Amino acid sequence: MILPLVMSQACTHQNEYVVATIPDGSITVDGTRSENTWSETHAIKSFLNPWDKEVCPETSLFLLKDTAFLFFFFDVVDHQILAEPTLATERDIEKGDRVELFFSEDKGMGDYYCFEIDPKGRTLAYSAKNYRNFDFDWDVPSGFHVAAQRHPRGYTVEGAIPLAFIETLCRGPILYFGAYRAEFSRVGNDTVVENWLTRIDPKTPSPDFHVPTSLGRMKLTD
Repeated sequence: MILPLVMSQACTHQNEYVVATIPDGSITVDGTRSENTWSETHAIKSFLNPWDKEVCPETSLFLLKDTAFLFFFFDVVDHQILAEPTLATERDIEKGDRVELFFSEDKGMGDYYCFEIDPKGRTLAYSAKNYRNFDFDWDVPSGFHVAAQRHPRGYTVEGAIPLAFIETLCRGPILYFGAYRAEFSRVGNDTVVENWLTRIDPKTPSPDFHVPTSLGRMKLTD
């Protein structure tokens, strides 16, 4: 379920991102961040767990764009990855670990769009209206694609969202954005412990990313 400001050189303010533009064709979405182009931006870190400060494993997010796609890359430290072996429906993704991106045209979340992606690269996509009016029949825009990889410390998720979709939400070069992580672990055979990480503290008494206070501003460069 949140957001900072990413500049091509550095992160300058927690509640705003400026996303650098790279040459077309510079990134292949394979879950590895192997291209030198990713060095054009620094990692967005400092994800928070406002509801249990003792549980906050490292999460890094990178953002870039070209003329066709907004690219994202999550690198997640997770020593106990939970993911459903098979999915009866897309909503089974909600039963395990995942990273999440929200996009909104306005700060009030009148209409917003959500992508929740698990360690296997499977995506739960839906649209919503404030407050928590979900449309799970909404599907990803044409051209959206993701890849995920596991590594010894956790997993990565890399993806590309068509810029044509992103630009429908922009007011000028600005839109509202949230970056989040669901961190699940199992205790014993049956008990699943849920923790929720966010880039911006929404100041809610219990975990909730679906509130305007969880969003920051994203600025797309030319």
